Amino acid sequence: MSDLESRSEAVPAWLDKFDRNSIFDPRAFFGSRIVFYPGSGDDGQPVEMFGSTHSAHCFVYADYGVQEDEIRNRLNDPKQGFRGYKTLRRIDLTERDLVPNGWSPHVTISERRRANTPHASIKDRPYGFLEILERTAGLDEVHGAKRLAILFLGADGAATFDALFCQERSSPPFAIVLQDHGTGGNYTDFGRDGLLEKIAERAKTYPELLLCADNTRPWKSYAAIPNSVPVSGGMHGHSRQLYVRNSRP
Repeated sequence: MSDLESRSEAVPAWLDKFDRNSIFDPRAFFGSRIVFYPGSGDDGQPVEMFGSTHSAHCFVYADYGVQEDEIRNRLNDPKQGFRGYKTLRRIDLTERDLVPNGWSPHVTISERRRANTPHASIKDRPYGFLEILERTAGLDEVHGAKRLAILFLGADGAATFDALFCQERSSPPFAIVLQDHGTGGNYTDFGRDGLLEKIAERAKTYPELLLCADNTRPWKSYAAIPNSVPVSGGMHGHSRQLYVRNSRP
């Protein structure tokens, strides 16, 4: 965890000043240091890990297999929500709010078909909302960041990465959480040789860090951070290790 602490940052200015009358500005949000989690489910471990070390304050969670009501109900539940945080604002968003000019994919339709892109597996209509969380009074910086912003999307992880982070004038995420889910999960590996890595290679868009589960192969040109302590997360408590990009492919 010490390696993340060495990468700590202040709360982004836009988030620090955000109040009940503020308007969502995608340029400010995506100009911040972001942790992207494809196939996220309701796994809060990355938010706790990066938020408690103040190494990131903004997150994008994307999963087409989780209904919007499931996420909202957990956030509203004091026992299942993020410990030590309360909701300051919740803002419903559309695709147009996030990519107003559309986007150009970096993989072809045939490549997606070969990966067996699911349609019937999508549980609900696409959705998106931004959750602004504020630390509960009485807790300090040791507990975690003063504020956090999490964008929840009912969307395909690979397509989300492409649309939000791999277009002209867009910025790469600070970190990506990689965990493959086998027969009960995504249609393509998030780890090495999957569509996500292929998109990154074609767009030349690489995160500084990967948080990679023990059931998932890290991308090429990433190496485990020496002496970093593995953490467990996700539904089945897989061990996760931090990897850093060490060379250009």
